[in-house]
Amino acid sequence: MNRKPTTFTLVLALLALALLLALGLSSALSVHFNRQIAANIYGRLASATAVATDELALRHDAEAGRVLARLAEWGVRVETGTPPPSTVRVAPVALAVGKQVGEQLQLADPARVAVVQTPDTHIWVPSAHVPGQWVVMSEPSNRARLLASSVGIAMLAGLIALVLAALLARLLTQPLERLAGSAGALLAGEPVALDGSSREVERLAQSFREAGARLRGSARERELMLAGISHDLRTPLARLRLALELGDAADLQRREAMVSDLEELDAALEQCLAFVRDGRDEVPDAIDLATLLGQLLGLRREPDAWQLDGPDSLRVVARPRLLRRAISNLMDNAEHHGAAPFRAVIGRDACGVFVSVADKGLGVPELLLPQLGRPFLRGDRARSTAGTGLGIGIAMRAAELHGGALELANISGGGFVATMRLPDPSSSH
Repeated sequence: MNRKPTTFTLVLALLALALLLALGLSSALSVHFNRQIAANIYGRLASATAVATDELALRHDAEAGRVLARLAEWGVRVETGTPPPSTVRVAPVALAVGKQVGEQLQLADPARVAVVQTPDTHIWVPSAHVPGQWVVMSEPSNRARLLASSVGIAMLAGLIALVLAALLARLLTQPLERLAGSAGALLAGEPVALDGSSREVERLAQSFREAGARLRGSARERELMLAGISHDLRTPLARLRLALELGDAADLQRREAMVSDLEELDAALEQCLAFVRDGRDEVPDAIDLATLLGQLLGLRREPDAWQLDGPDSLRVVARPRLLRRAISNLMDNAEHHGAAPFRAVIGRDACGVFVSVADKGLGVPELLLPQLGRPFLRGDRARSTAGTGLGIGIAMRAAELHGGALELANISGGGFVATMRLPDPSSSH
């Protein structure tokens, strides 16, 4: 099995490569500029030496001979003939010095200055007075020492780069390692200190906390759903079992009661499935709220108990089936837990488009209002305990999924109102 590299290894390699590239680039630039500086300095010295030696070679006195002998000890001599060919590649610095000498001596052809590498460096400068005579300046080759020093410097620079890269990589990966070690605690909602971490690590840790909160919320919802289903299904199942044991299936009235129990079971399961699916997979579309409310009111058992107020047409962009179920749940909630007359209102205000469903029941205790929407939570005895307790939760999820909110409040003088607020598509233009 191939083992993937650790983050530390990747960061270390990246930093080491970056440092080595920086060192290589700086070295190349340094060599280029140093070559120009050396050519300028040594070119001037070589030019002066060549001019002085050429002048001394014209004199035949003893003093000139002693100076020329001394210069020969230092590698400067006068030669006749033709410069020999190079046996090795000529160093770029030597070529630059030779070119500089030719330019400074203002030769008609600066290329007449010959640079020979054998492997020592020899610069042949033509005499300005005697044709075929040359002033030769020799310099022992330093290539071996330069190569050794360059290798040593490169190894030292590489070692420093690796040490710096290791320190920087450790500095960068330590917060990630602490975050990885604390991931379980973050998901569990436990307090974790990530002192000294970067903003990116802090944001990642916050994402872990939020993901953990969502996971814990989903787990609680599943637990509540299982408990609620088992509770809500137990009573109708017990009635059906008792009716079957007593042979009530032959009695028409009791059979209708059994069918009613089955319908209650089916409605409870449908609500649970709708709560789990939450309609995220449905594609949003433009729909008319006035038409939707009219259709829903037409399906009520007692449509005359309802009053619909609002414009004849009010279009929104929403998930049709999800919005239909959410509003239907609010209307079911009003009928099951409230009292007639019922009122549905659609409209547009400064906050956007809204749909409100109100009843004239006893309302909900103020302490329970902030908790409404939690799965399987119902009001107290003032409101009926029939149903699954998921209707408001589904409507709340639907409103949030559309970018809106569900507002729940008691009505002064008696009653309860649920207002679903949705974004206004006309405000986006």
